[in-house]
Amino acid sequence: MTGPSFDPSGAVRFNLRSGMASDAQGARLVLVPTNAFDALGDDALATFGTAVGRACGTRVAARLGGAASVRGGSLEVVISHLAGELALAGACSLEIERWGRAMLAVVKNEAVAKDAFSCALLSSAIGEAAGRAVFAVSVGREVSVSRFFIGSRETTERVRDLVAGGRSYGDVVATLQGSAS
Repeated sequence: MTGPSFDPSGAVRFNLRSGMASDAQGARLVLVPTNAFDALGDDALATFGTAVGRACGTRVAARLGGAASVRGGSLEVVISHLAGELALAGACSLEIERWGRAMLAVVKNEAVAKDAFSCALLSSAIGEAAGRAVFAVSVGREVSVSRFFIGSRETTERVRDLVAGGRSYGDVVATLQGSAS
């Protein structure tokens, strides 16, 4: 792996005397129990997921030298940093599966296992880090593992239609690969 490895040292700071938690740049943080999300509808979950994702993506871009450096960097390094930030936020663990040109985010141990939250979290974290619009759509959940297709608006809409039609994530990826040739 070329590039800086993810270093969580000092990423979250607690000042117990003043009752504050903050990130390494001084932005205030609030620790929230996951059951607080149970009463939220999809719009609120998406708003919250976007805010968390943007904060994570912003820190990754800053650490790696900006959005252009993220886009030109090693996928392994970028995902390592994104995974570290999402883990520090307590959101999930993140891995990436590449199927040709298709990219799937494999998410485990989601704090909030709701598509509205997870799609917003992933698309905003990746998009903010890369400095471009990125979209995510769920392609399946199995026990404690969820997969999300990451791509353009047009392709994610196509994937959403395929999944709504009952297609498995393997079938979806195979369909996309067949249309790319």
